[in-house]
Amino acid sequence: MEDDFLDDDEFDAESLNEDVVTYACEDCDHRWEAEGEDEYLDSWELICPMCGSSNITEL
Repeated sequence: MEDDFLDDDEFDAESLNEDVVTYACEDCDHRWEAEGEDEYLDSWELICPMCGSSNITEL
């Protein structure tokens, strides 16, 4: 039986420390994630990549 877990050398500890923010469009319900400090934007700066709406919520 094969393990479903990653070997120690495949484990990326930095990925656990990565901050991920999930956004949702209130108009089309598209959801996407943004990683890293550069991706954090105020809600008035966000635009949905699917429909172009600015009615975005941070989850």
